[in-house]
Amino acid sequence: MDTRHDFEKYLDRIYENHARQWAFRGKTAEAFRLWQRRTRRGLLRLLTMKNRERVPLRLCRKVQRDTEHYIREKVHYQTLPGVVVPAYLFIPKRVKLPVPAVLCPPGHGGGMNQVVDESPGIYKQYPLELVRRGMVALVPEHLGFGERAGEKGNDTRSNHAYLYLSLNLLGESQMGLMIWDLMRAVDVLQVLPEVRADRIGCYGLSLGGETTMLLSAVDTRIRAVCCSGFISSYKSSFLDQCHCGCGYSFALCRYLEHVDIASLIVPRPLAIESAVGDPIFPVATARKTYRQLRKLYALSGAQDRITQDVFEGGHEISGAIAYDWMERWLEG
Repeated sequence: MDTRHDFEKYLDRIYENHARQWAFRGKTAEAFRLWQRRTRRGLLRLLTMKNRERVPLRLCRKVQRDTEHYIREKVHYQTLPGVVVPAYLFIPKRVKLPVPAVLCPPGHGGGMNQVVDESPGIYKQYPLELVRRGMVALVPEHLGFGERAGEKGNDTRSNHAYLYLSLNLLGESQMGLMIWDLMRAVDVLQVLPEVRADRIGCYGLSLGGETTMLLSAVDTRIRAVCCSGFISSYKSSFLDQCHCGCGYSFALCRYLEHVDIASLIVPRPLAIESAVGDPIFPVATARKTYRQLRKLYALSGAQDRITQDVFEGGHEISGAIAYDWMERWLEG
């Protein structure tokens, strides 16, 4: 008897019978707004946000590079007691400050240095493209990656896998901690004199797309959103093939799918980048999720505030629509 796939079928049954318990099933815009408020609170609970302590930022700034078109700074700020996050801050020149800003969370890889310095690469140095259009860009380091991963990634207590496993053991969510760090990054942007505090966007790829989606769902200070290489579904991605454990946030899919989490962004502007050749987040599912989201934007009278860039390519930034999208909605 071949029993190798029995448990896979069991997981499929769990999904079919128990997933998306908090999905919106109403018909009116008023019911949808009520659902958003209630579900946003529930998502914050799933991300174990209840006991987060809002400590002073203790922001430190140091100029690293002064170029013809922008200033690059290395900044540090505190997000939890004794926990300091490094980030790169890019400030455009030849513009009248303050200006809008875009938070650029990295994907699953080499961290903030890969995002800003790798060329060529999947990120295409997209924060610099935003800066060239007159926006401030902040690229923070995620917990367990890059400069927060221990020396050369060999320090086991700073190792990415150790962090999400130990946090799970302690009843915490690493994804929730990443989102908290990004919420504090928004706090940083709001206190910078170079930034218009009410004009902040978020744009990320892969894990950066996931954190962009989740941050924008729970933090309404994010005014415009571009989620690249992520929005599709848990069923077609994390439950279809093995990903890093940090993305398997406890019980999340039991209550919410990608479409449900992204629905919390409505009616704020949302651009979705989906590559035809992305092997991780299938474009067919991304198209379906986009169509579902369009209906909710229409229900909210915001049909013009959602778009999808389906492009030829792999798991990578596109920018074909996103740069103009950010400029349009953050400048307006």
